[in-house]
Amino acid sequence: HREVLAGVRAILGDQVPPPYQTDWVAMKLLEGDSEVNTLARAWLPDAAWRQIEAILAAHEDAIADIAAGRYEWIGRMVRAAVKRPRLGQVSLTDRLDRYALHPVWGLVILLAAFALVFGLTFQIAAPVQAWLDTGVVEPLRAWVSGALGRAPPWLTGLLADGVLGGAGIVVTFLPILLMFFIALGLLEDTGYFARAGYVMDRLMHFLGLHGKSFLPLCLGFGCNVPAVMGARVIESRSGRLLTVLLAPLVPCSARLLVLAFLAAAFFGERALLVAIGFVLANLVVLAITGVVLSHTLFRGERMAFIMELPLYHAPNAKSILRFAWANTWAFLRKAGSLILLISMVIWALGYFPGASLEESYLARFGRSLAPAGEVLGLDWRLLVALLASFIAKENAIAALGILYGSTAGAGLAETLAATVPPASALSFIAATMLFIPCAATVAVMRQETGSWGWTLFGVGLLLVIALGGAALVYQVCRLLGFGMG
Repeated sequence: HREVLAGVRAILGDQVPPPYQTDWVAMKLLEGDSEVNTLARAWLPDAAWRQIEAILAAHEDAIADIAAGRYEWIGRMVRAAVKRPRLGQVSLTDRLDRYALHPVWGLVILLAAFALVFGLTFQIAAPVQAWLDTGVVEPLRAWVSGALGRAPPWLTGLLADGVLGGAGIVVTFLPILLMFFIALGLLEDTGYFARAGYVMDRLMHFLGLHGKSFLPLCLGFGCNVPAVMGARVIESRSGRLLTVLLAPLVPCSARLLVLAFLAAAFFGERALLVAIGFVLANLVVLAITGVVLSHTLFRGERMAFIMELPLYHAPNAKSILRFAWANTWAFLRKAGSLILLISMVIWALGYFPGASLEESYLARFGRSLAPAGEVLGLDWRLLVALLASFIAKENAIAALGILYGSTAGAGLAETLAATVPPASALSFIAATMLFIPCAATVAVMRQETGSWGWTLFGVGLLLVIALGGAALVYQVCRLLGFGMG
């Protein structure tokens, strides 16, 4: 019907107004499109429309030819694009997935993958972090203190301890952050990360969650904010609420950073084992909390988990480094200025009214919390650092840097190791890992739940879990006589 189409096109001529095209209108008329027929009747003179009507009446089978032509074109495109493997041929992705998606081996591989992430972070980044702390930040603070020897003591303290103390914490974060995001980017770029959700689907159902909940929870290892926001992909409201409440129990990069610093400071060569132990403890607490909540507050029907798995491919170093730098820079941009500000505020509260740290405003406030600290094994300085972490988790280290200072020639890590008993250190790490999330995460929880009631319930639940966990750790250490002095 090419001649017929050409005839209709010739009758239409230049009488088709924009934005319509003459070829398109002619094709739709042959297809019998009622809307285009009405438009064309309004555009054309009566004589021209009667000519077109006669052509359409004589060629009612044109629509079948047009459809056949379109299917022929689609077939050519499909044949050109689709590569059909030979019968019996098994792709590399299928061979790898026999193990990666296996109910048993899949979990083993998943644990190994996350152990790789933390192993790379500690074994490579921790020594660099320690060198930056003792080899760069502390000498710079000492030089500034010496250069400002004639300046007022408050100005020297503000610059050396408040400003450089906070900035130094940010600098020492860099290697741990970069290494963590490089390892995480490696898992994502190879195509393995998506398979983690499939492997964990059965466990997620046991916790009362959907398989889709695992991927938002995994995002929590980077930051709890996108983890909470990621819960919106879950269809059921109960599943979304439960995911939102559990996401802050996943140790974010800021908590992992604090964990890496404190574990290395207090436990030296055993830092990796201690850190992995605390991460696993967080996940166990998450599992227990999920089971309890899913069998009490969030009872609902299970839903099937359907998800497309990408092909495995070789990692691209450029994209991994871009991913790692983008996430590190976003973290520093959000947290860097805040850490500096909090450091200066805590320094000021610890300096004034001017007698000594023991008589400062900060010490007075911290001592008011002493009764609670005795059960947890935490002195007032550790309690203040814990409270400072509500603004941002990394502020705990900045607060410790201001409150404990450093001895001559020693960095913060060495000062803490010499001052805080191991049992108190374990209690403080436990409290930090389980404590209420940062202010940004709480705000997003309110946004995603649409309720201050659920948000405050989540905050209160985490506060009880954190204090209870820290008290349990300290009291067990005391009963065993471990690390009490």
